[in-house]
Amino acid sequence: MDEPIPIGVLRYTLPSDGWLEFTFLALAAGHRGWGYGSEAVRLVEGSALGERFLARVYQGNGLALYFWLRMGYRPAIPGEVSWKKADSGDIITMIRVP
Repeated sequence: MDEPIPIGVLRYTLPSDGWLEFTFLALAAGHRGWGYGSEAVRLVEGSALGERFLARVYQGNGLALYFWLRMGYRPAIPGEVSWKKADSGDIITMIRVP
């Protein structure tokens, strides 16, 4: 039997009390569009490692922005994430507070 190989990477940190920040998400070609990324994010969110969630998106990456919006994330209001320094002009901080 062949050993299964990873089809993607999901990286996150725990930057502040109660917060979980997704820092990287990528899926191999041929595995995108099947819900694997969404399922991975939901599994991590359900792990009880964080109560509030954050993802940073490059402004020009429309597919990533659409992905996080579909996941229930919204752009953060300036100052809403008090522990985090302000983003540069090309980054959008997306948050979800269940």
